[in-house]
Amino acid sequence: MKKILLITTGGTIASGNSNGGGLAPEKHGAEMLTGTESINTDVLDLFAIDSTDITPAHWRLLYSTVTENLPLYDGIVILHGTDTMAYTGAVLAFTVNTDKPVILTGSMLPFGAEDSDARDNIMLALQTASRGTYRGVFLAFAGRIIGGADIVKVNSTEKDAFRSYAGFEPARTYKFPEHSGIFPAVVKLTPFSDGADIKRLAGNKSGIVIETYGAGGLPAGEITLAAGELAKTIPVVITTPCLGGSDLGRYEVGRRALDAGASDAGKRSAECAAVEMWLKQNQ
Repeated sequence: MKKILLITTGGTIASGNSNGGGLAPEKHGAEMLTGTESINTDVLDLFAIDSTDITPAHWRLLYSTVTENLPLYDGIVILHGTDTMAYTGAVLAFTVNTDKPVILTGSMLPFGAEDSDARDNIMLALQTASRGTYRGVFLAFAGRIIGGADIVKVNSTEKDAFRSYAGFEPARTYKFPEHSGIFPAVVKLTPFSDGADIKRLAGNKSGIVIETYGAGGLPAGEITLAAGELAKTIPVVITTPCLGGSDLGRYEVGRRALDAGASDAGKRSAECAAVEMWLKQNQ
């Protein structure tokens, strides 16, 4: 029988409100394995936070734990909060080089809550890990299996909360940074934005990912000029919130961005593009 390691990190799936306040992680992994006895599973409670509180320091600990334990198990399941699932999925997809399954999951309702999706998602993740059909990092959620670097959360209330962004698969892996003090900025463009905003938000960051509209592009005038000025010294990457990704060659506004020196994220979501930029710059 295959042996799976379940790593818990907190999130809604492990949350309760025993302190009388809002939901916060409080359940251990062993408490959430009811009904999964058919799968040989060990549990490692790594940390317990709302995923809103995730930082690169947590990623370092999670990466180290996954890579240290992969030789000992046939697969790994990670319980994680949904809000930053896309970032953590991308980090692991770009850094964990393995032919074994590393499966992320979580839930929209806490384990034990009425009509919770937690048990079904845990079972889906454990089954996916134990079958070994998927190699590398994936999300198992609401019956969907999504590549780790291609995760996008599209709903904050429905159980079927995630989609595949554009089918992106990393072509290479990176070393997890020894020192991760160089970070990119991630900026959402709006009709209220101006060139000063773009420069200010880029600040002293190592690069900037600008989430624009539709197929991607930059408005004429000061924003394009600001992006072009930044592109002389730091990477400027254009992406979109729209499923399917960006294509800066399609419209004049996209070609304008390319002419200014920006790069097209293509099938990379904003989360994926930012993670890859961070990893590249900290090698």
